[in-house]
Amino acid sequence: MRALYQHAAFLLKSQFMASSQQHSLPPKSMHPANLLISLVLLLLTMTGCHGYVLLETPTTDGFHSKLPAPYTRAVVWGGRADTVQSASTWLLKKGLLVVDQTKVLQAAADQKVSLSGYQYLETDVLRMAKLVGARLVVFSNAEVGSWEALDWSGGFPRSQRVHSATIALRAVDVNTGEIEWSGKAQSTERFSNIEEGISLLTCHALATAWGMRNPGSVAPENICPPGSGLMTTEGSRHQTTPAASTREILTPSMNN
Repeated sequence: MRALYQHAAFLLKSQFMASSQQHSLPPKSMHPANLLISLVLLLLTMTGCHGYVLLETPTTDGFHSKLPAPYTRAVVWGGRADTVQSASTWLLKKGLLVVDQTKVLQAAADQKVSLSGYQYLETDVLRMAKLVGARLVVFSNAEVGSWEALDWSGGFPRSQRVHSATIALRAVDVNTGEIEWSGKAQSTERFSNIEEGISLLTCHALATAWGMRNPGSVAPENICPPGSGLMTTEGSRHQTTPAASTREILTPSMNN
């Protein structure tokens, strides 16, 4: 599309120079066909030439007071299966042992504790997670917005479902209730691949929480490379002192 823009600009510039050089003649106007083509091309490139396939590097925030040792048993708890799956896979690759949600739900059923819908307490989740041998519960919260938009990346308008999302995760010790680490990632651009988008946002949120990338909107390309959505390098763990504002407690919802 850059070539189309350059072509349109060249047409407009050529007509302007031709008319300005002929001082003795009446001003020459651009041929209507060329004018129409140039305006259409400029409109496409300046306002409509946009695709939503890839997710740009999200803006993140996070902190950690301590990180789990290898083989720490953890439960990932949340309402969106894709977020839970992405976080579980990421933590498994870091050496943690992830206990499936179904075991927690079974323990809750045995104890006659309700953990479904909106009517549940985090303290109950922590208590049930402890019963199945977990030391941490990673609460996940996903806020996803979706709507229809026009995609002009192919040169012609095409309706496409696009999304924006914010993923927040925090790890809570089942014995003390202490938040050991927390990470949050927010998309800065709309994206169309919801599975890849959720996976990348989860990766960036976790990477920020673990100190593998700095908070903000800039991150090394090898942290969460497009196409995988998962960590491929350990990177370095930066020891930073988090601001108090980063210790935000987000109440997860099983329907989010």
